[in-house]
Amino acid sequence: MGCFLAAGKKMSRTYKIVFYAAALGAFVFVFQGPLSGLVREAANKYLPCSEPIKYSLGTFDSRFGISQQDFLKAVSEASGIWEKASGKNLFEYDPNGALKINLIYDQRQQATVELQKLGISVSNDKASYDKLKAKYASLLTEYNKEKADLQKKVSDFQAQKDAYEQEVNKWNSQGGAPEADYERLNQEKTALDRQVADINKAQDSLNSTAKAVNALATTINQLVVNLNARVDKINSVGQQTDSEFEEGNYQSGPNGEEIDIYQFDNNAKLVRVLAHEFGHSLGLAHVSDPKAIMYYLNNGTNETPTAADMAELDAKCKIKQ
Repeated sequence: MGCFLAAGKKMSRTYKIVFYAAALGAFVFVFQGPLSGLVREAANKYLPCSEPIKYSLGTFDSRFGISQQDFLKAVSEASGIWEKASGKNLFEYDPNGALKINLIYDQRQQATVELQKLGISVSNDKASYDKLKAKYASLLTEYNKEKADLQKKVSDFQAQKDAYEQEVNKWNSQGGAPEADYERLNQEKTALDRQVADINKAQDSLNSTAKAVNALATTINQLVVNLNARVDKINSVGQQTDSEFEEGNYQSGPNGEEIDIYQFDNNAKLVRVLAHEFGHSLGLAHVSDPKAIMYYLNNGTNETPTAADMAELDAKCKIKQ
């Protein structure tokens, strides 16, 4: 922290104090995703469909046998379905767009790796389902505790940082602080630095726990499908609750907004699953028409929104004149 002698002061030494910024930078970086997500969430709530959602290509796995160019062409076709139906410019490609579209090969295998780290093996039987469900409940409790602890750390840090900067502002407006206050504020800044490091460590731990919870959720939900079990699916942390449309998933959470594509048989299926997840990014919910793009299963063949789709789109985007 730099300091300057204050002009016009005699008898005592005074010091200029700079604002607490360097250490806070790490904190802002960690929480940059959710903050930007909250901004778009608010805009989508009060001014729905007024500005195009800018998307970009995120993770891309070449093992699907499709080029990035062809994949982005399918993405453009999918976004065009809603734009043609609404008469609005709803989506735009931007290399730095906040909505990341990821092509992820075999998410179940990724979940398996996470479970291996926990020493968990999985079999396609009810006993394995029950065991995983119990582990999921335990980890979810741990996640919620870590999340509450982190939120308290952030709240305490913000209050202390605000008090620190308020006093800094006061002394700087007076030309500088007496030496004793300067030294005390330096110590406070060091304490704030330690709090930021602690917050970042807690965030990393929370992210790790979330990965484990989500890996369990993915595996359990796949078991539900494999066993045709009459049990409810469970939700992943930070993801939307409607997870039945399993070829893809839209999520808005700690890392921002993403569309993950896991599976498609052909280009038509790819376009439909992309259109479905784009619908969720607009705020559209599932509908009951089995032929609709926003039906929870991708069992239709049409690439034109049905009446049920249009009703949902109109309710969100107010497209009727």
